[in-house]
Amino acid sequence: KVLKDYYGKGNALLQQPVVGTHSASGGAAGGIIGLLEVCESDFSKLLAEVEADEKESEKYYEETTQENKIATAEKKTALKFKGKEQAETKSELEELTGDRDSEQSELDAVLDYYSKVKKQCVAKPEPYEERKRRREAEMEGLKNALDILEGNAMAFLQVNRFRKH
Repeated sequence: KVLKDYYGKGNALLQQPVVGTHSASGGAAGGIIGLLEVCESDFSKLLAEVEADEKESEKYYEETTQENKIATAEKKTALKFKGKEQAETKSELEELTGDRDSEQSELDAVLDYYSKVKKQCVAKPEPYEERKRRREAEMEGLKNALDILEGNAMAFLQVNRFRKH
């Protein structure tokens, strides 16, 4: 508006002789003013677009910030519960490890006792030499008994003779 008033009076862009005082020019001022009006409308349009983009970006930023706050709160809560769960699991693990150790020691004691009892209960086959020696001793005893029964009963009499009543 100021430029319109200044240049709108006459031939503003016409060259004039140098004068000691400054005065408004006339003439082709309409072209400049038109150009300036187009620039002003372009700038206004661009300013409106930038302001709209800025508001949209600000809205997006606010939404993202709010979502991040919610996600952070959820993750902190989840971390807190996972920490409690981890402590409970560690405690349970220690308890179960202790139970396992006591059960293992009990099992070791039972297996040790079983191995001792097994030695007593399970018949081991005798080696051939031992069986042969026992059989020969048994046969020798039977031969002696047979000799005594067949007539060499003197052994009993002699024993009786030494016993005097």
